[in-house]
Amino acid sequence: MFRKRKNTNKEPEIWYSLAIMTDQEMSDEDYDQIMNKIDDHVDNVGFSCNLTRSTSDKEYLIELEEKMNLNSYTKPSYLLFRINHNEIKAKEKALEKKHRFKHFFNLISFAEYDLIATKVMTSPRHLVFYSDSLEEAIKFLKEH
Repeated sequence: MFRKRKNTNKEPEIWYSLAIMTDQEMSDEDYDQIMNKIDDHVDNVGFSCNLTRSTSDKEYLIELEEKMNLNSYTKPSYLLFRINHNEIKAKEKALEKKHRFKHFFNLISFAEYDLIATKVMTSPRHLVFYSDSLEEAIKFLKEH
């Protein structure tokens, strides 16, 4: 007699995080302009950030260079990482287990959870696409 309505809004099955790598920190206007352009075309980007080469960990940059041939340092580079929700949950559980009392009293800050999620979402292991062209990144996101 009563049926569950079918969900007509299909959620993307695969989510990506976008890192815009630049030499210097981007202005908020430039960052917003790029994100608006991406949001106009695709809806499977769940996280985005600006990574600067000057402030990033050198080991992290070396690991990225080994994963993909990052040879352009003049323009912004667009890096797409596949988001692994299960790994994020596992890391959060490990944090809660490590700090049991803080977790019991709800004293683990949002910043600690955010740091874990950011590290997982921008891990070089999950890097699936790299380009200097925003249009190529949008094309990849549309296809996947």
